[in-house]
Amino acid sequence: MKILVTGSQGFIGSYLVGSLLDAGHSICGLDKSTKHSPQRDYKVINGSILNRADTLRAMDDVECIIHLAAEHKDQGISKEQYFQVNQIGTHVLLECATEAGVVKIIFFSTVAVYGGSGAADEGKLPQPTNNYGASKLAAEAEIATWTAEGPDRKAVVIRPSVVFGPSNYANIYRLIKKISDGEFWWPGHGRNVKSVAYVENLVSATLFLMDRMSSGIAYYNYSDEPQHTMKELVNLIAEKAEQQISRFYFPFTIVLAGVGLLELIGRVIKLQSQITVDRLRKFCQHTEYPAEKIRSLGFRQPFSLEEGIAKTVGWYLKSVKQV
Repeated sequence: MKILVTGSQGFIGSYLVGSLLDAGHSICGLDKSTKHSPQRDYKVINGSILNRADTLRAMDDVECIIHLAAEHKDQGISKEQYFQVNQIGTHVLLECATEAGVVKIIFFSTVAVYGGSGAADEGKLPQPTNNYGASKLAAEAEIATWTAEGPDRKAVVIRPSVVFGPSNYANIYRLIKKISDGEFWWPGHGRNVKSVAYVENLVSATLFLMDRMSSGIAYYNYSDEPQHTMKELVNLIAEKAEQQISRFYFPFTIVLAGVGLLELIGRVIKLQSQITVDRLRKFCQHTEYPAEKIRSLGFRQPFSLEEGIAKTVGWYLKSVKQV
């Protein structure tokens, strides 16, 4: 099957394209980035999902779209940018899909559509609390409308939790770096549950769902099992990095006030800090997103969380820290 992957050169996209090629599929990538060359031999169109000409060119003979392209950074992005790329970009992509006769789409959304802290499965009403989650929910609505307009249209919406793995430089990477470099200290008690998803498991789940698409739209959380507390996750990383973790805990409210003050000073002197109030809150929030729905269909993650952490810590120690 010929598949269009938007955001094909991104972190998840790179892993996904490799697995799709291994499975015998033909791939066309659409990516605005020109920083990296594809690690595998497949056609990549340098362009934006906001550009109809680029998008239509990428859809030649395509039978299925896997839509990853998004604005997702947690700093320096305006509300308008989030909605322009995530909602309007999805709308343009769907218009082009209609013109090209494509009837299948898999959309990578996010658990941020649920909003705040707590636990949420697919049955919970989404109530996003930030612009990123709201823009992704708006994109989901675009897909739901598109799917309802054609009886043969099929859509799968995947809502992953925090995704990590080798070559990723987001939240779990920052945690691994701090622990591996002996710079980690405890803000709060670490008893909050933190759902995470190892990238190769998420890719495996995507291929699993692609083979089981049916008419209409279906929503699936994705996170690895079993769920772990932040304390368990930190201790696992420390074990793989062969580092000792302090047992002393700094009270969350005191740390929050200190980080808030540093962030304010950073704005004044125009210096961006890696530790922000938002990231600190996320670290200490209880965010549990079980993925029982996909597992009830028979999906089994190929890698344990311990294996995923070991691979990622090993990559950091060998390919990043030593460079």
